[in-house]
Amino acid sequence: MANILFLKRSLLLFWAIWLFVILLSNLTDAAKELGFLGESWVFASGNFQFLKATTARYGNPAIVDRLLFCGVISWEGLAALLFWRATWTYRGKKAGRDHLYRAFTASLSLWAAFVIADEICIAYALEATHLRLFIAQLVTLLAIELLPEE
Repeated sequence: MANILFLKRSLLLFWAIWLFVILLSNLTDAAKELGFLGESWVFASGNFQFLKATTARYGNPAIVDRLLFCGVISWEGLAALLFWRATWTYRGKKAGRDHLYRAFTASLSLWAAFVIADEICIAYALEATHLRLFIAQLVTLLAIELLPEE
């Protein structure tokens, strides 16, 4: 039981760390965009410029792209926080399942929103990546739920 619980909590920890790194790289990207960090700063996602290029077909004002990016950062931050909490509280079928489902709900809905946005923006290459992330997290949730603990 201890080994399987360790595996399950390690999977949650992986997603917590991964989402936290994504959050940090997007925050530094936003800081570069706002002029708080110089262009020589290397740890930045580049996702803001990517977002601008993706939404350019609709001629959005700059504020719309900034608000979208702020929303993405906030959503990622929430998902990362929820995964940290799920990692800390999960004890298998005994405890922490509410936190588990909150974390996966936040992250799966983020990837689902990205897939829909990619379709709206006709960004099919991005859609494939976001769909793979959705599937990877869904498979993780299934593994946590279906691997026997006894």
